[in-house]
Amino acid sequence: MARTRTTRSRPLALAYVRVSTAEQATEGASVDAQRAALAAEAERRGWDCEIVSDEGFSAKDLRRPGLTRALERLDVGSADALLAVRLDRVSRSVADFAGLLARAKKRSWRIVLLSPNLDTEDPAGKFTAHVLAAAAEYERDLIGARTREGMAQRRAEGVHVGRPRTLPIDVVRRIVQARNEGATLSSIASNLTDDGIPTARGGSRWSTSSVQGVLTSTTAKAIAHASPHESQVWEE
Repeated sequence: MARTRTTRSRPLALAYVRVSTAEQATEGASVDAQRAALAAEAERRGWDCEIVSDEGFSAKDLRRPGLTRALERLDVGSADALLAVRLDRVSRSVADFAGLLARAKKRSWRIVLLSPNLDTEDPAGKFTAHVLAAAAEYERDLIGARTREGMAQRRAEGVHVGRPRTLPIDVVRRIVQARNEGATLSSIASNLTDDGIPTARGGSRWSTSSVQGVLTSTTAKAIAHASPHESQVWEE
C-alpha cells in the first residue's frame, strides 16, 4: 500500500476509544472520559485530534470497524498517530499488538498510549516495542512446542493425528492380508493403483509410503491382531 504523506500544519492523531458491550453497562462515562483524556494529550503535544470509536466491541482481536478504518488511514498517510488511553483499549493480545507495532514502523506512523506511557517515536517506546515483539514470538513458539508435544503423545498412544482416514475397511483389510502373505510394499501399491482404488486422500496412485501409512494405522493394527471371530464380525 503506497503511503502519500499529506501536508498538514500540525500532526493529526486519531484518538481511539473503545468500550465493550459489558463495559457500556457498568462504565457509561468511560467513552467520554477517554475522549477528554485523549483530546487533552493531543492539545499538550500540539496535535490536531480526531476521535475514532468502537462502542460495543471487545479487544479479543483487531477486527473492529473503527480501528480498521483508522489503521487504513494511518497506512496511507492521511493521519500521523494512533492515540489511546490504555493498551487494553487497542488490544488484549500481545501478539496482535506486536504486529501493530511492526505495521506502524513499516508505514511510518506512531502509536501513543497514555498507560503504560508509550510513544513509538522515543527510545523508551522503541524498547517497549521490541520487548513486546519478543514476548509475542516466544508465545507463538511456546504454543507451537506444546502442540507438537501433544501430537507426539497422541501418536505414542496410538491415536491418529492429522486428516481423518477415508479408506473403506475392506481396502485396509486387503492391504493387511497382502502384507501378511509376504507381498512387498511396492507390489501392494502397484496392485492398488492398477485396480483403480483411491488412496486415503483421494489420489489415484499409491506409493510405498502410503501403503506403509495404512499398515501403521490403528485400524490396520486392530485387523492384524483380531481373532478369527472378530474378523468375522467385521465382515458382517
